[in-house]
Amino acid sequence: MASEWAEIDSLIRELGAVRAAGFAARTSHGAYAAIEQAISEATEAVVDTLSAPQDGQLLARAHEAIEVVADILATVDDELVRSLRVRARGATLRSRARELIAQARSK
Repeated sequence: MASEWAEIDSLIRELGAVRAAGFAARTSHGAYAAIEQAISEATEAVVDTLSAPQDGQLLARAHEAIEVVADILATVDDELVRSLRVRARGATLRSRARELIAQARSK
């Protein structure tokens, strides 16, 4: 009996983890809406497993729904990292441009 609920417990923990990550995500309104929609769908899929903890199809659907949330969060994170790199590179280039202008003016 307890083992049939172990997978449900795992799903609930995974859902909680992606929910927490979703709250922490700093992203555009549109991306956040996509995260919220995916979490809503994952929550529904997990809730569906409560009535049939041994139904392989429902369990698979719940796992897949949670993976979708994780994929969206990973994409958002990748975009954030890429954005930060571009901003840092821009700052470096602006600094170099100021140096070149200063050198040109001093000649």
